[in-house]
Amino acid sequence: MAQPVAIVFVHGIHTFAPGYHAGMQAAIEARLPKRLRDYVTFRSVFWAERVRQRQKEYLDAVAKKNLFPVTPYRSLVVQGLGDAAAYQKTKSFRNSSYYEIQADVRAVLESLDAENLPNRPLIFIGHSLGCHIVSSFIWDVNTIKNWDETRLVQEGEEIREFAVHLKNGSPFRRLDTLAGLVMMGSNMPLFTFTFGPGRILPITSSRDPSDPPAFPGKDLPADMRSRARWLNYYSRNDLLGYPLKPLNDAYANEPLLDDIEVASEGWFLRGVGRLSQPLVAHQAHTGYWNNRRVVRGAAELITSLATVGEPAPKRRFAFWRRPEEELAAAAS
Repeated sequence: MAQPVAIVFVHGIHTFAPGYHAGMQAAIEARLPKRLRDYVTFRSVFWAERVRQRQKEYLDAVAKKNLFPVTPYRSLVVQGLGDAAAYQKTKSFRNSSYYEIQADVRAVLESLDAENLPNRPLIFIGHSLGCHIVSSFIWDVNTIKNWDETRLVQEGEEIREFAVHLKNGSPFRRLDTLAGLVMMGSNMPLFTFTFGPGRILPITSSRDPSDPPAFPGKDLPADMRSRARWLNYYSRNDLLGYPLKPLNDAYANEPLLDDIEVASEGWFLRGVGRLSQPLVAHQAHTGYWNNRRVVRGAAELITSLATVGEPAPKRRFAFWRRPEEELAAAAS
């Protein structure tokens, strides 16, 4: 019998409205076996309203004064740097975009938790800064839910309330059923340079050996844990998206993590190369949402988790292949 699965999208750059995920969701659903579609629930986090209007107001002021042209590429840079600057962890919960955005993620998870499927596996699909938001949210939840009373008294009221909320919550709310990660154009490496590679751990590890790592979720049954995957899609032409394994040995040796190169800019633009680098880079970073290989990989991961107890579904293509290898396999 099929297993229910929850999917949560978390956007990044170049997103202005709540329905940003609709096209990718429809494409994934079309690739799912029909018998599974009623078992898969999709939700999305929309946090752009926290920062996008401020960015627009600044660029409007620049344009009004005719200081320089406000091109789509300029907007992309302002969003890329502006989103990252806004999502900085602070000591206080108040007036903090970091905690406001995490609250947006938490609200979506709680709406799913209200459906009373406490052991339902969860998959996050993140893009751009959304990948860092997902990773930091998962890390923070896993850290806070393991605090003891001695640690809790050192924190402010808001974070103590959140810790109690987690400790008294379902496995789903505590991310103990986290079973899959799909990342597109991740800029997570850019947030690690302050600390250096020796202090960076993937969410498949934990700093305290007595605490279980955040991923895969500790309450997943063994057969579902064996199918958990972390898929990180990037393009060589995406200036804001990067592979994760080069970060350090912990990432490089993580068997659940696959860095997967795709031509998110499209094969035509990939061939254009340096002649139109800004256009190629822009399309590469925003093109993951409708990239066939990304959609196929996400659908295969969902199918694999939804059919636990059945033989693993056969794949026509291996979703970890480089684009060139996949084309060669298709032609053979």
